Amino acid sequence: MRYEGWQEDVLAEEAEAGSLSRLDLLRAAAVGGAALAGSGALADRALGAAAQKPKRGGRLRVAHVGAGKSESFNPGRGSNFIDASRYYNMYDPLVRVRPDLTSGPGLALQWIPNKDSTTWLVKLRPDVEFHNGKSFTAEDVIYTLRSMGDKKHVALSSVGGIRLGELKKDGKLGLRIPLRSSNARLFDNFNVQGSVVIPAGLKDFSKPVGTGPFSFKSFTPGQRSLCVRNPNYWENGKPYVDEWEDISIDDNTARVNALVAGQVDLISQMDPRLARAQLQRKQVQVLVAPSSSIQVFLMAIDLAPFQDVRVRKAFKLIPDRKALIDGALAGFATPGNDLAGRGLPFWLDKPVPKRDPERAKALLKAAGAENLTVTLQTSNVVPGFIESATLFAQQAKAAGVNVKVKKESASAYFDTSLIYTKMPFAQSFWTVTALGQFYPQSLLSTAVWNETHFKQKSFDKLIQSAIGAPTNALAKKRWAQVQEIQFDQGGYIVWANINLVDGVGKNVRGMKPNPFFNLSGFNYRDCWLV
Repeated sequence: MRYEGWQEDVLAEEAEAGSLSRLDLLRAAAVGGAALAGSGALADRALGAAAQKPKRGGRLRVAHVGAGKSESFNPGRGSNFIDASRYYNMYDPLVRVRPDLTSGPGLALQWIPNKDSTTWLVKLRPDVEFHNGKSFTAEDVIYTLRSMGDKKHVALSSVGGIRLGELKKDGKLGLRIPLRSSNARLFDNFNVQGSVVIPAGLKDFSKPVGTGPFSFKSFTPGQRSLCVRNPNYWENGKPYVDEWEDISIDDNTARVNALVAGQVDLISQMDPRLARAQLQRKQVQVLVAPSSSIQVFLMAIDLAPFQDVRVRKAFKLIPDRKALIDGALAGFATPGNDLAGRGLPFWLDKPVPKRDPERAKALLKAAGAENLTVTLQTSNVVPGFIESATLFAQQAKAAGVNVKVKKESASAYFDTSLIYTKMPFAQSFWTVTALGQFYPQSLLSTAVWNETHFKQKSFDKLIQSAIGAPTNALAKKRWAQVQEIQFDQGGYIVWANINLVDGVGKNVRGMKPNPFFNLSGFNYRDCWLV
């Protein structure tokens, strides 16, 4: 099958599988936008802005929760939102995620599999230059994919099934990718954070070079970075602004105040309660994107007290998920069913677990864990974390569980060299674009971000068999098996399918809701200032 333009083929496959869930998600987004439009949400205004003529010039100032000295332009190391913002604009991905969550062309124009999807021919975009004037070729993609093979690379899961030593050029702009086993949707592998293309030989990221819409000027980790317009960008005429600045502002209220005061133009991860207030005050625009992103409580299944599956099952019965959403996320979410990927192909639509503290008590008693005390690690790194942790602690008392909430530094929270993936009981956030993206990143034994420490060789094989399923019917069956295991045994409490909520100054145009990531997938190339 030829994937040149992708959308028609992908949607046809989903119809064959009996799943038009991405279209459903679009409908939900449209309904959500209409419902909020009268209160000042950006959903309808942004779409209308397409008819306006973009204006050139100015500096686009974007504020995020910072990550301290760990902030980086290295796409292999950065796992925070401010890092993602930087590398999605300094570099380009092979694949872009469209607003309906289908895969579209980035630096790769075509994905052509052989008969059993064990080798793919990828045809690359012509006439693309790096910021230093070097032409983009297949050699750069080969170097990038091999760099992703580093066990510490955040996009390691993208290349886990690739025979990296056997990558071959097919002309200047062609690449043959041999796989260890079949993968009928290899392009979905490159929807993950960090899977952007770097030039062959790049090792020093203190002065990074990419093909993206902006080129590097200066950077002070933990404070700010400044980049300038790439005049030779392959999307003709873009970007519209002359400069783009990312600024670290950890405090949620301070970020909103900076936006209201005109000190910044965009803020990512707007505190839901502050967003709800702004829908009434209308001092700034609120960008709301219904998505398949999730907030979770995570339990490391190899650490006390969560080695016992009865304890894990008990904890899944503790939360009143709707109350958490109303109290911590100001209603900007729907209850989760402990499985990632709501609305995506092959997601298993299990009932949302109901709060049952008495049943939780019985399970804990059977596990010898009565009157349990646990520490829940959290941070202000994601809006709603601390509030939902506090509410969970209150709800846990009914099950006889004493939860101590411990606030961690935002700069350390998602840093794997510090505390991330080492916490027994904590919180996390995921952007989920495909099951074949989420599970290799989080639940393979070798996954860089295996937060719950779920490591079973048989489960690894089942994930790989689901990814490589040659038909939608078989993929649906295998993904159901994967998800049943996680639902019954896993360490995730997926309590919320969240809306992405950001703040946009009244002087900004061109920013549209996108369920892929905050701030329209950190898409600054389409923004302009008035």
